[in-house]
Amino acid sequence: MAVMSIRLDDQKRKALKIIASVEGKTMGSLVEDWIENYINENKERLAGLLEQDDISEVMRMSESTFAEWDNPEDEIYDHL
Repeated sequence: MAVMSIRLDDQKRKALKIIASVEGKTMGSLVEDWIENYINENKERLAGLLEQDDISEVMRMSESTFAEWDNPEDEIYDHL
């Protein structure tokens, strides 16, 4: 299983912690559930992208998303 780090402002983190507590879950399990739901809701669109002959187009689409991780603070994750 991979590790993912996200940044949240304090107010959102506190709200997430309260929701997790009320539901008897961890914050991580809530986020994992939400990601799984998002993937399931978008499977058809994602499958279409992955079936493209030119996978470089898909990779180009995600470059801006990963650009924010290209910083000294997050370099520690490069070696995990």
